[in-house]
Amino acid sequence: MMVYRGSLQDVYIEEGRSAVFVRDQVIVLSEIATAILEATPAIGSVSLTEITRKVVDTYGDPEPPLDATDVTHEHVLELVAHEVLRVDSAAQPQPFTPDSVEALRGALRHLLSHDTKRWQLPRGVTGSQLVSAAERHRVVPTLTNGLDRLLLPAHERARLGAITAQEAATVAVMGAELAELVDALERAGVRVLAFKGLALAVQAHGDVAARGTGDHDLLVSPSELERAYDILQSLGWKATGGFPRPSDSWAWSYFVRTYYELSLARRGHMIDLHWHVGPVRAAFPSFDELWERHQRVRIHDKDIPTLSPYDALAHSASHSAKDHWRWLRGLLDVWLLMQDDATWRAADRPLRHDQLLSLGLAARLFGVPVGVPSVVHDAERLVTTASDAALVWQARPAQIDVTSRIPGVGLLRAAGSLRRAGASEGDLRRQVWLSVVPPTSTTDITTRSACVAIPRVLGRRTKEVLTLWRRAALERLRNGPSV
Repeated sequence: MMVYRGSLQDVYIEEGRSAVFVRDQVIVLSEIATAILEATPAIGSVSLTEITRKVVDTYGDPEPPLDATDVTHEHVLELVAHEVLRVDSAAQPQPFTPDSVEALRGALRHLLSHDTKRWQLPRGVTGSQLVSAAERHRVVPTLTNGLDRLLLPAHERARLGAITAQEAATVAVMGAELAELVDALERAGVRVLAFKGLALAVQAHGDVAARGTGDHDLLVSPSELERAYDILQSLGWKATGGFPRPSDSWAWSYFVRTYYELSLARRGHMIDLHWHVGPVRAAFPSFDELWERHQRVRIHDKDIPTLSPYDALAHSASHSAKDHWRWLRGLLDVWLLMQDDATWRAADRPLRHDQLLSLGLAARLFGVPVGVPSVVHDAERLVTTASDAALVWQARPAQIDVTSRIPGVGLLRAAGSLRRAGASEGDLRRQVWLSVVPPTSTTDITTRSACVAIPRVLGRRTKEVLTLWRRAALERLRNGPSV
């Protein structure tokens, strides 16, 4: 194995310790890692044997039964995973396969169990494929935190650790952002609930970095939406495309009546600002009720208001069902919340059919938690064809289905999901309107008159639909029909 330096932006070495700047992140190296880095020339390469000799010359041989070459090799692989070094023999990450997704489900089930044995990769699945499956399903931190119970090759252990460390650095920035956002809104008298994301990571996993990175999801009262929007704008968060801006226009009024969230961005991070939890308004209590029983979690030295445990379970279950259970991270959230006694002590209403399906799938994939109420056992028995469909979705690459944006096609799919979620007639009417006139078609409409706005939007929408039909036909030819 020949070892090279990676694309280091800067290196600082003093008294046997060092810090390197890689991909806009500072990584502090141990003394042995520093010795390995110093043994690797800035230009050219060096063999693993030569690096091992220099490490032994500096620190001596490790205590038996450890082997100097093996110890050095493991350190080199960890530095490769962090892109501090590179090696000519490092295999490219292998894409995940259906078998590796099945193996990932087995690994997660093992980590959630009380089995003290170390889980092993099944025959025919490589460690690289398992890590790729974990990345696809957004559960890398969970595997990393359970590495002492997983028997994986050294390179994959290092790769998992590196991915988790990079995500944790981003999560630290996001935690500071979230504290700033909540503080600004609270000081202005705007009630806000942070849900999903970092708040759910603390609530369900007990670790702010356990769910990796993503967007900030903030829920405010519909009556305080425009005020919250203005406050976020003042902090430098800018509206992204796809929706009209707050005004007295017909487009803004239509958007608020029919939709439930808008997006803002700052320095590569996103906020989804909600005035309803999701598209099915009948599935959740009003904001005032959610606020009345909210919980707080500690993030970046601030108590952040979030949903109560039972409301978080209901939302996680609904969200997972809306995504056709294609993400194992979502089902893991459900499992962790439903195994907690505190969740059920806050129960104030029965779960809906789609939510029960999510509980049932989580129980079937990861095992029924000990001591849960009978509703979980009943939900596990509910799962039939939904389980088979979910396994198919989970084995597929994440991709956008253009056909879902076509009126008629998208509406039929959405209607089925909404019905399972307990949608009211009002929810279904809103979905019909969104299918015919999506907010993206109204962004530049400034008139207050519906009589002027609607014909203009419908003309534009007709052209969009024809384009979408052509794209959908090409997508079907490439990917085949969706499940």
